[in-house]
Amino acid sequence: MKDPLQTIDRTAPAVPVEFARLVLLMAAEHGVSREEMLAGLCIPDELIDQEEADLSIDQHESLLRRAIDLGGGRGELAYELAFRVSLTTHALVGYALLSQMTIGDAIRFGVEFSQVAVPVYRGELHIEDGFAIIDISMDVHVEDRLYRYAYDLALVSVWGGLRSLMGGVWPDVELWFNYPEPDYYAEYRDRLPACRFGMGANQICFPAEQLAKRINTGDPVMAKLMIERASREREARAGQGSKDIITLVTEKLLRTADGYPDQEAVAAQLFMSTRTLKRKLQQSGSGFQVLLDATRQRDAIRLLNDSSQSIEDIATWIGFAEPANFTQAFRRWTGMTPSEWRARARQAGSVVQ
Repeated sequence: MKDPLQTIDRTAPAVPVEFARLVLLMAAEHGVSREEMLAGLCIPDELIDQEEADLSIDQHESLLRRAIDLGGGRGELAYELAFRVSLTTHALVGYALLSQMTIGDAIRFGVEFSQVAVPVYRGELHIEDGFAIIDISMDVHVEDRLYRYAYDLALVSVWGGLRSLMGGVWPDVELWFNYPEPDYYAEYRDRLPACRFGMGANQICFPAEQLAKRINTGDPVMAKLMIERASREREARAGQGSKDIITLVTEKLLRTADGYPDQEAVAAQLFMSTRTLKRKLQQSGSGFQVLLDATRQRDAIRLLNDSSQSIEDIATWIGFAEPANFTQAFRRWTGMTPSEWRARARQAGSVVQ
C-alpha cells in the first residue's frame, strides 16, 4: 500500500477557505490588514470571498506562516481559531452531524466523512477499558512550527463541536497531545477541558458510555439524507482528484461574454499559482496555449458545422481580430481553410466531428 503522506497532492484544493477568512479576521484584529497578509502569496484575493471554495495545503500553510511572521497570529493562533469554528463552518458535514441521533453516531459519521470537510485530517474511534478514544492524524507532513498548530486546531475544534452536540456541557473528557505543553496553554487553561501533553498521541478521550448520549437536534430522516449527500460529495471529490491537469484545464476553457479565460484566470479557478499550473502542464507534456488552441479549434469546427454564422463572425467569436489570422490558424489545425471545411461538411450532409 502506498504511503498517503507521499502521495497526497499539496497543490490540490483541500482546506476550506473559511479557515483562511478566520485567519485574516484575527490578523486584522492584531492590526495586520488583508492586503499585507496576502501580499506575495499565491492566493487570489477573490478566492477568499468565494463560497464553498478550498485552498491547497501549500496555500493554507503560506497564509499561516505569514500570520505568524507578521504578528497577526501568535503561538495560540490555533486555539483562537478553534474557539471561533462552529459546526456550521463545515457546511454539509456540520449539518449532517447535527442530524445524528447519538454522540456515537456523530463521531462515527465524522470519522467516515471527515475528509469531505477537511481532507488533510483522518480520524479513528477506539474503545479501550471503558473509554472512547478519538485518534486524529494527518495525511501530510508539515513543518515543525505548523505541526502544533494543526493538532491544536484539530483537537480543540473537534472537542468544541462535540460539546455543542452534548448541549454545551461535556464532563470527564481529556485532550491528549503528543508534544510538550506550550507556553501559551496556561492562558487558555480555564477555557479548555483537561489537557495532557507529551502523551505520544493526539487523541480525545472520554467515558465510552457517553457515546449513547442523545443529540437534541437528531433527526433519523435528515441523518439518512445527509449521509447520502456526504457520500455523493466524497465520490465527487474522489473523481475531481483523479482527473489529470489537462482535463481540469480543458474543463475551465469555456468561452464567456468576455472571451476565453487566460492562464492566470484558469490557475485561480484551480486554486493554484500560474507557475504551478505551467509546471503541471509541462509535466503532462502540454501547455496552456496548446489546450486553448485545441478548444478554439473545437469551437470553430462546431460553429462551422452547426451554424449559419459568417466566417468573419466565427473568427471574432473565438478570439481573432482578423479573419485572415483565423484562416491561417484553422489551416494549421486542420489542413483546410474554414470555407473548405464548411463546404466539405455541407457536401457530406452531416456534421463533421
